[in-house]
Amino acid sequence: MAIPAGHRFPITFDELFPQGFFVISVERGKDWVDGKSRDAVDKVSGRPVWVVQGTDPSAKGKNTGQVVKIAAEVQPVPPEVLAGTPFRPAVFTGLKVTPYVKDNWVTYTVWADEMVSPQQASRRGGSSPKSDGGSGQVAA
Repeated sequence: MAIPAGHRFPITFDELFPQGFFVISVERGKDWVDGKSRDAVDKVSGRPVWVVQGTDPSAKGKNTGQVVKIAAEVQPVPPEVLAGTPFRPAVFTGLKVTPYVKDNWVTYTVWADEMVSPQQASRRGGSSPKSDGGSGQVAA
């Protein structure tokens, strides 16, 4: 059985971020080609790639930073700040990971179909809503 390079394996939000995810910024993804920066485009959907930078409170050690990529025509908007705090909690739907080897370590790229507030996720039936099968209504 062969798994194609770049395959995205489904994972639930609660498995990946058991203590949640807090958004720091959302910006256009960049690729480097021949030493030059260009806007990243998702190889699967052909849509622009947006990079959601955030923090994962369940991460061990000093490195709690995490990146989630969303392929979408329009820049995703992070949920509102929690009143009285600087935190923007977010939940991702349709989470998938793509493993790869870098510097002799297995690491992964995290992809999501959509970013929503925890309140929206709970109205949809839990903190880890089901993916739409990768059709990518909002992202791939």
